Amino acid sequence: RFCAFLPLGGGNAGIMGGLRRSRPRVLALLQTAGVLMISSVRDATAQPCPNLCNAHGQCSDPDGVCDCYEGWTGADCSLMICPYGPAWADKAVSVDTAHQDMECSNRGLCNRGTGVCSCEDDRFEGAACERKSCSSDCLTVGRCLSMEYYASQKDPGEGTVYTYEDIWDAEMMYGCVCDDGYFGPDCSLRECPSGDDPLTGTTSDTYNGVQYNEKQVITCTASGGTFTLAFRGETTDNIPYDATADEVLDYFEELSTVTNDFYTAVDVDFDDDAACSVSGNKFTIEFLQDFGNLPLVVADSSNLKMSIATSSAKMTIATTTDGSKEDHDCSDRGICDYTTGICSCSTGYDTSDGYGNEGQRGDCGYATASVTACPGETSCTGHGTCEGTPTYACQCSNGYTGADCSLYTCPYGNSWFSLPTDDEESHLTTGKAECADMGLCDRTTGACSCMDGFEGAACDTMSCPGDPACNDHGDCLSMSALAEAATSNGDALDLTYGATPNDPDTWDFEMIQGCDCDDGYFGYDCSLMSCPYGDDPMTKYQFNEVHEITCETDDDDDGYFTLTFREETTASISVSAGADDVEAALEALDSITYVDVYFDAALKDDDATGTVCSSSETTFYVEFKYPTDDVPLMTYAASGPTISIKEYQAGTKEYIECSGRGLCDYTTGLCSCFTGYGASDGQGSEGLLDNCGYVLPIAGTD
Repeated sequence: RFCAFLPLGGGNAGIMGGLRRSRPRVLALLQTAGVLMISSVRDATAQPCPNLCNAHGQCSDPDGVCDCYEGWTGADCSLMICPYGPAWADKAVSVDTAHQDMECSNRGLCNRGTGVCSCEDDRFEGAACERKSCSSDCLTVGRCLSMEYYASQKDPGEGTVYTYEDIWDAEMMYGCVCDDGYFGPDCSLRECPSGDDPLTGTTSDTYNGVQYNEKQVITCTASGGTFTLAFRGETTDNIPYDATADEVLDYFEELSTVTNDFYTAVDVDFDDDAACSVSGNKFTIEFLQDFGNLPLVVADSSNLKMSIATSSAKMTIATTTDGSKEDHDCSDRGICDYTTGICSCSTGYDTSDGYGNEGQRGDCGYATASVTACPGETSCTGHGTCEGTPTYACQCSNGYTGADCSLYTCPYGNSWFSLPTDDEESHLTTGKAECADMGLCDRTTGACSCMDGFEGAACDTMSCPGDPACNDHGDCLSMSALAEAATSNGDALDLTYGATPNDPDTWDFEMIQGCDCDDGYFGYDCSLMSCPYGDDPMTKYQFNEVHEITCETDDDDDGYFTLTFREETTASISVSAGADDVEAALEALDSITYVDVYFDAALKDDDATGTVCSSSETTFYVEFKYPTDDVPLMTYAASGPTISIKEYQAGTKEYIECSGRGLCDYTTGLCSCFTGYGASDGQGSEGLLDNCGYVLPIAGTD
C-alpha cells in the first residue's frame, strides 16, 4: 500500500478549476483510482508547527503557532532579529515623544539570515546603525566623538562644563574634534596663524581703545607637595610647591596649547620666591603670544600639602586683565588659504612678532609702510566701509567677510555638533554656525557644500535615505511632519512634535527627516515591499469585527450620509440605500476589501428590499471580512438623518503578515506559503488573497 498527497488549490488553480467544471466526473475518476478525500482541517491541525519552529522557538498547541526564542522571528522562527536602537527618524507616539527603539535604528536594513544591520552607506554605523559616521573619518587628523563625550571634555577654563547625557542623540550624534591646526566638519581645513591687528589698540584708536594682553593671577596656599596647571585642555607635569618663577615658566611653556614657536609665550611674575606658601603666595601669568580673551588656567591642587592642621592646601585663579587684543586669522590684514593654512597678506603687510614689528608668526601683523588706505583694489572691494585713520579697517557689509571684504559668508543654521549651551541643551538657535557645522563654505560664492547625508542652504537638514529620496515610494518629511502623519490602527493621532520653540528635547523637529512610505512599501528607505496580511487559519474560536449602525430619518428621502474608516471616506450614501449599496461604498475604499452588510445580526440577512434608514429608525450591521482583527470604529457625517455607530462585536482574529503561515519576500511583496497553505478569501476559505490564509485540501490514496 502507498499514500500520496496531492494539494488541490492555491497554486494548483488548474486542478481546482477542473474540479469545479466537472466535479462528478473527476470524483468518479479519483474514486476509481482508489483516492478518497480526507478532511483538510483535521489533517492540518494534527500537524506540528511550521518547520518545527526550526529549533528556534516553542510550538504551542493546539493551534500550531511558533513562539520564537529571543533573537528570532518569522512564522517558523527561521529569521534573525537585528539589534535595536533609538530611531533616527520616526512618527511620534505622543506629543513630543519620538525616537522609539527600532531595528537598525531605522537607518539600515536587517539581514534576516545573519541578524546584522546593513546601515545606510557612509552615513551611519554601529551594530544598530545607532551612530552617525564622522565625515571621512576626520581624515585621521581628528577624533570622532559623541555629543555626550565631547561635552564632558570641555576645558573647564572655557566656562561651565555642561552635561549632555539625557537627550536622545547624546550617544548617537558623532562629530569630528580636530587636531590643533585643523578645523571643519571633516577636519579638511587648515588654520592660518592668527594674531593682533597692528593698527588697532593704540592711544589714537578711538574706536577700539587701548588693548591689553591677558593676565591671570594664581594664589597658592601650601607647605609641600606638587600642583599642575592646565591650559586649553593640556596639563603640565607636576610642579613643586616651592618652584621658582623660571621653573613655572618652563613647565608652562612645555604645553603645546601655548604659542611659543618663536618667542617667549608667557611672562611669570612672582610676588615671593616660591610658588606657594603657608600664608598664600601670588604669581601672575601674562600671555605674550596668545591674544584675545583667553580661557582660565586650571589648577589641580589635590597633591599639595599643608602643615597647619587648621588650614588646607588650595589654589585660586582669577583674571586680572582681560585680553582685549584681536586674535584673528592673518591679523585681519590678509586672507587665509584654508587648504594650506598660509596667509596671503594685503599690500603693505607682512609677518610679525605679535607686536607690530617684523617677525616670524606668519600672521600679517606687521605694517611694512605707513598705511593710508583700507585694503582692496577698491576700498574694501566695494563690499564694506573703511574706518579711516588710524586703523584703516574694513567694516564688511552683510554677506561679506575678510580683511578686504572680498569673501562671501555662507548661511547659518543650528549646529549639528557643538558644545552644549546649558545642561542637556544643544542644537538650538543659541548655537547657530556657518553651514550648521556640517558643510564647507565656498567663499567665492557664499554657498555651503554639505557633508554627505545633509542638505539645505545651511546644511541644517538631514537628508532622507534613498536615491531618489525614499526611493520614490514615499514622502520625505521632517520630524514635525511625521508626527502630523502618525496614526494608530489607521486613525490619525493629531500629534505635534517640536511645537514649543527651542525645546531641547525636540531640537530636531525640522532638522531631521525620515520617510513616510506609500501603501505597499516599508523600511527606513521605503525599499521593501509589503506582503498581504490575513487571519491565521489554524487559530480557532475567533470573531470578525461588527459595527452596529442606526439611522433615523424625518421622512426626508433626500438625506444622505458618509462613513469614514481609517482616514478614508465613502461616497455619499442615500438614506434610501440598501445593504448592498453600503457594502459597495465601503469596499470602494482602499482600506477595505470585503465587508458584509445585513439587518439581522443573528441571521446575517441583507434583505434586498430593505433600506438602511427609516423614519422609525433602522439598525444595520457592518461585518469586516478583510481586514480582520480589532479595527477602529467607523465615523460618519450626515445631512438629514440621525446616525449612531457603536461596536457590536470586537474583532479577535489575527491580521498578520502571510497569515502567520508563510514568509514574506520583501523584494517582491509575495508570500511564500508553508506546505499546505495557499490563497484565501480572508475568512479561511479559498480565495484570491495570496496571504497563505487557506488550508489546502489533501487527497490520499490507499
